[in-house]
Amino acid sequence: MAGNEVILSEEDLIKNLAKTEQPTGGGGSGGGGGACATKLHFRTFSEFKCKILELEKEEKSPSSTLKLQCPEFPLRLQSVKGAEVYYEPQVMSFGPYHHGKPNLQAGETLKLKLAATYFRECEQSKDKIYELISRDIETHRKCYNRKSTEEYTDEELSVMLLVDGCGLLRYILCVCLGDYEEYGIRYQDLSRIQQDTLLLENQLPYQLLHKLIKKIMSNDAWTVILQEFFGLSTDESFFQKFFGLKEEESFLRKMKNYFPITKIIPRNSNPKPEKESKPCPHLLDLYRINFLGDERSYPTLSESATVKMWGLQGSVGDVKKLMASFRNVNELMATGIRIKPSPTRFLRDISFTSNGITPCFRLPPITIDNSTQTLFLNLIAYEMSSSDHVPHDFISYLGFLHSLIDHADDVKELQSAGVLQNNLGTHEQVVQFFKTVSSFNLEPNVNAYKDVRVQIRKHLKSNYNSILKLWMRQCLDTYFSSPWTIIAWVGVTLALFFTAIQTYFAVFHP
Repeated sequence: MAGNEVILSEEDLIKNLAKTEQPTGGGGSGGGGGACATKLHFRTFSEFKCKILELEKEEKSPSSTLKLQCPEFPLRLQSVKGAEVYYEPQVMSFGPYHHGKPNLQAGETLKLKLAATYFRECEQSKDKIYELISRDIETHRKCYNRKSTEEYTDEELSVMLLVDGCGLLRYILCVCLGDYEEYGIRYQDLSRIQQDTLLLENQLPYQLLHKLIKKIMSNDAWTVILQEFFGLSTDESFFQKFFGLKEEESFLRKMKNYFPITKIIPRNSNPKPEKESKPCPHLLDLYRINFLGDERSYPTLSESATVKMWGLQGSVGDVKKLMASFRNVNELMATGIRIKPSPTRFLRDISFTSNGITPCFRLPPITIDNSTQTLFLNLIAYEMSSSDHVPHDFISYLGFLHSLIDHADDVKELQSAGVLQNNLGTHEQVVQFFKTVSSFNLEPNVNAYKDVRVQIRKHLKSNYNSILKLWMRQCLDTYFSSPWTIIAWVGVTLALFFTAIQTYFAVFHP
């Protein structure tokens, strides 16, 4: 109530609170009071200005980009019923967030066995590898929330990251090599551990992993193995060509013959190079990049350009309304659009083509099950918690897919077209999953899949304006929807043709 009192809005208070809870450099929580103490309710304008300057300095500091590298699961998503299943590891923890939990002790033993194998196969000593991590421990510490690492000394944190990093790399290799049973890992545990490796709160800084990778293999070999681990590889012949294998030799058997790993030398390879300009912060982001596929440019258009392109008379807000009311699968199919799977599983591989009569809408094949649900929520959580650094490309994909699914019948049609594999349960459960995701008020890129939306909209306009095209499509769907109807139509046509000829000769040439 004071006359010179300044009160920030609720949104600004939350932002300031988040920033004051993050580390600004040192290890302490900050006891240097003065006029710029961590206040969110300012009684004088000078205190307000002092705090704004302090926040601006934090944003410009080098540590401000590192502190979000391995963030925690956002509180907004933790409100989901049973959310702990989506962000807590089941078998193995990596990093400080879940380290030392009683239910993960078996995973700690397994990590030690895997790390021991890594050390045996690496040409350098344990001391040199430990020094590789410990000399940058302050940088690694700033990748996590300060509260999660403040109880560990530099040596304790270095040892933790050493075991976790070496154990994780060796686990990835043992999955690709198929020798996981040697470590007592059951086949049914593989999916649970792989799910643990892609949890947001279970990530290790990728610059740490990259240092350990270079000690045992080349970057190209790691790219190939990682694609195999992610399940994003093309086919086994690619591996045969990459590692110089014969046709009859399996990839896994030949790889074992290459060990120790340091002797893996790629030949005849042309793998997709990693982008140097944007280093990945962790394994989840690397999976996200490979899952999305080739990057497409979504330029930010001016209001007039956007309105002209969409053929609208209103503002850019009208574009958002049109996106929100985008037709579901059944409505699109009712206009003659055929749904087909894309040639790849990359999420950006969405296209719409039309020859004027039979339009084709292609979507990447995707499987929805319990593990997919966990993976999706962690990818959403990562993009939400890193909004300043990571574009919402995966959120945009989910928003686009959700715009196509309103009812269980939409899920049924996508499954019949080979686009969606429902291992979650009933079709209603898939619809409920997308409704749950959309309830988080996610912010997709409004320009994502813009070209596809424009083409579909043009087709819908031409469909409503041309009765002839509508009749032709209905005729094609009725009489040429399957090989049997085509054969029947050809048979009837030939029968009528020969009957007409027979009648002609009978009348005019008796």
